[in-house]
Amino acid sequence: MSKARRLMVALVLPATILLGFAATAVAGGPSGKVDVCHFANHKYVEISVSQNALPAHLQHGDVAPDEYGDCP
Repeated sequence: MSKARRLMVALVLPATILLGFAATAVAGGPSGKVDVCHFANHKYVEISVSQNALPAHLQHGDVAPDEYGDCP
């Protein structure tokens, strides 16, 4: 196997797999739902909304969960 081919397998294949997982996470997975921290009663509550509803939630003060999946 040539160096170029080994490099491609070693770098491109894992990157492609990671992009697939990232796309699924961004798209909200197979159900089309995403988690959002909804501000209600002076605190954040995690809810699951349609990906189409996410922009409206973010515009009125809801936020995305942090990198650990927790709400503020």
